[in-house]
Amino acid sequence: MKKMTKRILSVAVAMVFAVCMLTNVVFADANALIASLSSTTYLALGDSITAGYGLDDPDTESFVSLFGDEIGATTINYGVSGLTAETLAATLATGEYDTYLAMVDVVTITIGGNDLMQAFYTYLLSLYNTAYGTELTVTDVQTWFTDGVSYSTEIATVLALLTTDEGTAGALSAVTEAATTCLTNIQSIVTKILEVNPDVVILIANQYNPYSILSSLASYSSIYTMFESAVTAFNSLLTQVSALADNVIVVDVYSAGVETNVNVLTMNFDFHPDAAGHETIAAAMVAAYNTATASADTEAEAAAEVEATTETETETATAAESSSNPTTGIALSLIPMAIAMAGVALSKKK
Repeated sequence: MKKMTKRILSVAVAMVFAVCMLTNVVFADANALIASLSSTTYLALGDSITAGYGLDDPDTESFVSLFGDEIGATTINYGVSGLTAETLAATLATGEYDTYLAMVDVVTITIGGNDLMQAFYTYLLSLYNTAYGTELTVTDVQTWFTDGVSYSTEIATVLALLTTDEGTAGALSAVTEAATTCLTNIQSIVTKILEVNPDVVILIANQYNPYSILSSLASYSSIYTMFESAVTAFNSLLTQVSALADNVIVVDVYSAGVETNVNVLTMNFDFHPDAAGHETIAAAMVAAYNTATASADTEAEAAAEVEATTETETETATAAESSSNPTTGIALSLIPMAIAMAGVALSKKK
């Protein structure tokens, strides 16, 4: 009897299921459910700013961690100190990051600062070596500017060369040329990411003036002025990148006013952001991301409304067709029989 009961119940369930299939009943959209349960995945690419160089605790103080926490994302940080746009473009071209790029929802990029600073340091080096017959390297100049207390004499000497009209013009020319080359590499970076993941939101920071604090100091104002011109030119070029796709956003950290580790009292010309500077960058990134996702949500809602209207029209047409479709009519007539069979089976089981 138990076996017979199970068979009757199985047949009844199968019949009801068949009716549902024939009448196009849909219980749930699995893809929508999976999507709603998925968390945001965030990949950070870039230079020492992304890496959190100079911070006491990059894991909590960097803009990457602050941004990731704010948007509730799972964060992957691939920041590399000293990275240039050329190197990042070459690395992405190898496909090394394709797996990560394909799975993420948002990418932030800080790149270009090293390209500009290397051009600046190289030019200062040429001035110094020419004037004093030395054979110093770019690394020597970098060390001077990040350890000013130990190299205050060297810094004073090279700045004296820079602050001449000829020196300032030459530095500006060198940095501006580097900016043009850098833009080409950034376009390659963004294009590669879009090839792997066309829907990912890409937030790329523009450049801030690392020496804004020097603007009011007569002895160093020429450095500020030169970088202001170079950064403005670079940022103007960078706006072209946003034309590559609607989901590519250039984030204006320049206007936000990023605080750096520059301290004239200790002759420290380290251009990296301090903790407050990272908070500023994070806030700018969050604002840009929220704007981008809000726009995407609006477009999705509009698309959903169109889809819902289409589905309603389809269901109406299907219902009209079903009323004249003998197969569907027979299927619907089986529902009472299936329910009756289930009832009989259950009563016998008792």
